[in-house]
Amino acid sequence: MATEILVNDGGAPARILPFTASGAADTLSGGRLVAVDVGGEVGLAATGAANGIGFLFTDTSSGQNCSVITGKGVVLNVSCTGAVAVGDLLATNDNGDLLDNSAATTIYAVAMGANASGVGYVKAITL
Repeated sequence: MATEILVNDGGAPARILPFTASGAADTLSGGRLVAVDVGGEVGLAATGAANGIGFLFTDTSSGQNCSVITGKGVVLNVSCTGAVAVGDLLATNDNGDLLDNSAATTIYAVAMGANASGVGYVKAITL
């Protein structure tokens, strides 16, 4: 993956934890929100998920080891869908992408950058 996901390494309040990618997944892209499944592996967080644990550090495939970035106040390039503006509250959709949804019950990040095209990565700070 050419996109750097973690923006503020060094003194960041982030932890990078090892997991195994869920057997139900094909390819998981870096910057997407993941949740722990019933087998203790990670897969893409579903729409409205309140159990997102962090963001994939790099691309991975089913059954492979992967790294998940967790923590509050971490600045990341997160995978987004739909137009995003600076200051938007970001929730998740079905494929672990974040989108502008201030009405969602669980907000995972605040956009620090904009993406008018609605596809790609946006700089955000985790909550």
